[in-house]
Formats: sequence, C-alpha cells, structure tokens
Amino acid sequence: MNNLLLWLELRRWRAAGRTARLWWRDDDASGLATTLDRLLLDRLVQLATTTRTPLTLAVVPVGEMSGLAARLQGAELVSVSQHGVDHQNRREGAAAGEFPHDCSQRDVEEALAAGWSRLEKVPGALKVFVPPWNDVHPRLERALGAGGYAGWSAGGLLSASGTCPRLDIHLDMMRWRGGSRFRGRGRLLAALTTELRRRRRAGLWEAPIGLLSHHLVHDTAAWTFLGDFLRWSKSQPELSWVSLPELLAETQTRRAKALRRSATRLVSDMALAHPA
Repeated sequence: MNNLLLWLELRRWRAAGRTARLWWRDDDASGLATTLDRLLLDRLVQLATTTRTPLTLAVVPVGEMSGLAARLQGAELVSVSQHGVDHQNRREGAAAGEFPHDCSQRDVEEALAAGWSRLEKVPGALKVFVPPWNDVHPRLERALGAGGYAGWSAGGLLSASGTCPRLDIHLDMMRWRGGSRFRGRGRLLAALTTELRRRRRAGLWEAPIGLLSHHLVHDTAAWTFLGDFLRWSKSQPELSWVSLPELLAETQTRRAKALRRSATRLVSDMALAHPA
C-alpha cells in the first residue's frame, strides 16, 4: 500500500506505542440468494478465512435462512447481525429509510422483533442491528434498548456511545451515486489516514475503525483491493483486527465499571451527607 501520508501516520502510532484497531462489516446478504449470490458469499467467507480476519455479515432477515445457515456452519470468524427488517424504503424524499418518520416506537419494536425471529438461529447471530442506508430513525435507539439488543452499527461515529452501544463503520469501499462502483484505492487509504489521525488527535486510540464492504456488488477492483488490504494490514504492527463480539464485550465491561464507579460515589456521598 504505497501511500506516504498513511505511512507517516502509522509511524506516529508506532512512536506512541499504540495499535489501531480495525473491524469489518459486509452488508446486504439475505435468504433470497441466487446461485451467483451464493458464490459471492462463499468467496467473501473464504477470504475472511484465508486471511484470518473477523467478519460481520449484516444480513437482511428475508427469505429462507436455512441455506445461509448451512453455508455459515463452521465459519468461526464470521458473525451475523440483523440488517434492517426487510430493507424496503418507506421514506419519502431523498434520504431512504425503512421506517417513516411518524412511525411509532411500538411499530418499530414489533418490526425489529419479527426480523430478529427469522435470523436468531443462523450460526454466529448476534442481536446487533444495522439500519439499511445507515438511517438513524429518531425512535430506533430506544426501540433497540427495549428489544434487548446488544448494540447497533451505522456510520460515522468515532467511538461506542449511547444506551445501546453503537459501533460504526467509517471506510465504505463503494461509491453509490450514478451506480455502485469501487471507491478507489487512493481514496480509501486517504480515508484510513484521516480516521487514524482523528483518533490520535482526540486521544481515542482504542476507538475501532470500521471497514464496510458489499460483496454482492463488488467489481474486480473492489475484490482486488479487499484482498490486498487484508493481507497488507496483517503485516503492519500498528494495525490489528478485532471481531464484533470482542468490541461488544469491551463496551459491556466499560459500562459495568462505570456503573460500579457511580454506585461507589453514591454510597460515599450518602455517607458524607449522613455521618454516623
């Protein structure tokens, strides 16, 4: 990966004794798979396996899931998250979304639950929600919390936040305006450099950087870059790959520690306010 600015940024991370963490999400698999879709999914999973890179498949919960489940049996590096409820746009205007803005929280909760019921038995399934088009409906986070979701993932946020942990992606391999096509090696490496710099300057060294792929629409250039990037990253001591289950476990641990600290402060304050 010949990119001077990226090389310089990685040198800064090395000098600081820090390692940047990457995670990988791929969107739009479903149970409505054609023969070509199945071949492309097999290619993606094989790439994750041969490069030993954890992969999260964001799966649309539509169609017959038994075929997908069979293909993922034994794929130990692959996790599965819920990609929407049916990936249908019900929003007027330019910005797409599954839920109209006036949709009630109860309607959102019921749609989420119906989608999860179709997906929960797929190997590697995690109760994590990925909204199609990275759309953040105003009632989505509360509905996810009410539904017992472990987390969710959209696009752009620097680090996990909110009552339902949000772990976002930052590097989309594809461009969409005017038809899907590979974003370009130079643009992606520049975006990675920006995300590394963003974390270093904020002191958020542990904040993961999410890579987003869309295997169903990859052209030759996208497949070539993805394989090259995964293999190159493995040779960089300043970069490491983490799985979504690991990231969720970390957020749960941090939240538990924060709750214990809050409880300790509360007890201490009460003792000071009411000395024996």
